[in-house]
Amino acid sequence: MKQIRRVLLIAPPVMTFRQNRDINPMPPMGLGYLASSIEGMGIEVEILDCLMEGWTCEERIGEHLIRVGLCDDDIASRVAKYNADVIGIACQFSRQNQIYHDLLRLVKAVKPETITIAGGAHATVCPEEMLKNEACDYVLCGEAEQSLRDLLERLTREEGLSEVDGLGWKSGGELHLNPKTGWVEQLDDIAFPAYHIMKLERYYGLPASHGMRHRERFSPVVTSRGCPARCTFCSAHRVWGRKYRVRSVGNVIEEMRLLRDRYGVQEIMFEDDNVTANRKRAMELFSRIKEERLGFVWDTPNGVGAWSIDEGMLEAMKASGCLRVNFPVESGSQRVLDTIIKKPLKLDHVRRLIVYCQKIGLDCGMFLVVGMPGETIPDIWASFRFAASCRCFEPHISVATPYPGTDLYDTCRENGYLSREVRMEDYYTRSFLIRTPHWSVRKLARTLFWGRVYLAIRAAFAEPASMMTTVKKMFAGGFRRAKFLSQRLTN
Repeated sequence: MKQIRRVLLIAPPVMTFRQNRDINPMPPMGLGYLASSIEGMGIEVEILDCLMEGWTCEERIGEHLIRVGLCDDDIASRVAKYNADVIGIACQFSRQNQIYHDLLRLVKAVKPETITIAGGAHATVCPEEMLKNEACDYVLCGEAEQSLRDLLERLTREEGLSEVDGLGWKSGGELHLNPKTGWVEQLDDIAFPAYHIMKLERYYGLPASHGMRHRERFSPVVTSRGCPARCTFCSAHRVWGRKYRVRSVGNVIEEMRLLRDRYGVQEIMFEDDNVTANRKRAMELFSRIKEERLGFVWDTPNGVGAWSIDEGMLEAMKASGCLRVNFPVESGSQRVLDTIIKKPLKLDHVRRLIVYCQKIGLDCGMFLVVGMPGETIPDIWASFRFAASCRCFEPHISVATPYPGTDLYDTCRENGYLSREVRMEDYYTRSFLIRTPHWSVRKLARTLFWGRVYLAIRAAFAEPASMMTTVKKMFAGGFRRAKFLSQRLTN
C-alpha cells in the first residue's frame, strides 16, 4: 500500500508579451476546489501560485515574449521543501504548453518519486500530448473533484485505474485514456474552495484581476457549471459538460457570507460561463443578495447569456450591487450568429438590453469575435457598426482562434483554413491563425485596425468633451502592436 500524505497543487508561471502584458493574477478557484476535496480525505495539501508569488519576476524568452512568475530555482526549492507525494499542475491554456512540460520535468528532476498529475482545460483537450511527456504520470480530464479523489484512493490501495473517470495514464509503453462521462449533478455537495489554502488575501489590492477591480478585497465565485449554448469557437463543454448545473441559491449565499465575514471580501466576480441562464434562479439569487444586505459590489467578467435576461433582471442585478454586465454578443451580423457561431441570440434583444442598462445607469460591455470562417468583411463591419449603434465604443474584440477541442478547430483543419503551421504558443487571440476565401490574414488585420479607428471616431463625436481622452485610450500601445503584427505577417 502506497501512503499519500501530502499533495502540492501548482499554478505555473505564464508566458506573455514583453511590451503588453495580457495577464493578471487571479485566485486559483479550480485548485481551491481540488484542495478542499483533498483536504476532506485527511491529506495535507498546499497551493503554489507561481504567477502571483512571482508577479514582479520577468525572464525574457524571445524577442517579444517574457515569462512572468517564480523562476525555476525558486520553484525547485519550494517543491523540495514541501516534499509532496503527489504534485498536480494546472494546465489551462494551450499557449502556455511549453511551460507545463518544463515544469513537469523540473518536478521530476527535484523529486523523481513524486507522482505528477496534469489537469485543466489544455490537459482535457490534449491529454495524449501531455502524457507523451515522460515526466507526466497522469492526466485528469474535465472537472476533477471526484475523479482526483478516486485516483488518490486507488493509488493508495494499489488498485486498477481503468474505472477512474476521465483519467489518462501510461502502462507498458502505451497510453490509456478513460472517457469523461461523469459530471457532478449536485453542486451543493462540493465543498467551498479552500480559501485558507489559496491565501486569498495575497490577491487583495490588485488593480486588475480578470478585468479592472473596483474594491481592494475581491474574490471570484462560481455558482453554476456547464453551458447550454453551442458556440463553435468554445471548448468549455469539454471541461464542464453541456448540461447546465447550478448550486442552490442558499448554498451560494452561504459562501458569500463566509467571504464577507471571514475574509472581508467587498467585491465578487461571478465567474460562471453563464450565471443568468436559469432566469428564475438568477432572480432569486439577486433578490437574496439584496435582502441579506451582504454589501457586495459585483460584475460578470465572463459575460452573461443575454437570451435569458430582460429589463426586470437588469434592475434586480443593479439593485443587488452589480456594477457592470458584459454581453458576449460575438457578432453584429445575425447571419453569422445563426449559421456560423451558432449562438442562440437575437441582436434586437441585445440592443434593447444595452439601451436599458444605459437608462438605469448600469455599466455594460460587449465581447466581439471577428474572423470566423464563412464570415465576410461586410459581416465584420456589421459588428463594428452594431457596437457603435449601442454606444459600446470599446468592445473587447478577439480574433477567432481555432483552439483544440472546438468545432472551429475541426473546421479549419478540414478545409485548409489555417494560415500557417500552428504551434501551441500560437494559440492566443491576436495570432491570426485563420485565412479563408473571403479574406487574407493581412486584410483581416487591416479591417480590425480600421474598425478600431471607426469606433474611436464614433466615440469622439458621441462625446466631444472627452475626444482626446477617448482617442488616447483607444490607441494606447496600438502602434506598437501594429508594428509587431506587421513584422509577424511579413516574416
